[in-house]
Amino acid sequence: MARTPAITLDSPFHGSYFAEDRVYQYHAVKPGTDDWQVKAMEVGDDANDGTVIEGVAQEDALEGESVKVVFFGPTWAYNTGGVARNQRVEAIYNATVTDNGWFAIANPATNWVNKMIAGYALEAAVTLAKFKLFLTRETVTLN
Repeated sequence: MARTPAITLDSPFHGSYFAEDRVYQYHAVKPGTDDWQVKAMEVGDDANDGTVIEGVAQEDALEGESVKVVFFGPTWAYNTGGVARNQRVEAIYNATVTDNGWFAIANPATNWVNKMIAGYALEAAVTLAKFKLFLTRETVTLN
């Protein structure tokens, strides 16, 4: 168990949606075809493209099932390459991971303008591990 400040995960901002296709617990989901739907990340939602997400699914759901989604605040999530506390992360599709919608460090060397930074790691985690994420869903813009 990670040693981090006691951050409750009991009352984040969340909503109820229907899964447009299969989604997995603690994985990023993006907006579905209709306002009340969410779907898994897809090919083309690659690292450093800043894919817009709806939030993080809080349970597994098959197509057509109801699923709770955190759209702001603390949640559990999975990472693809290890994270350090307070690093910015983005949601990505990763063909080498069975379930898509994991998170990766948002690389500041790439152009962040008009791309979504999903949030910040609340704790450090090794590669392919579950970690605490503060979901902000911010889009970086220039004035």
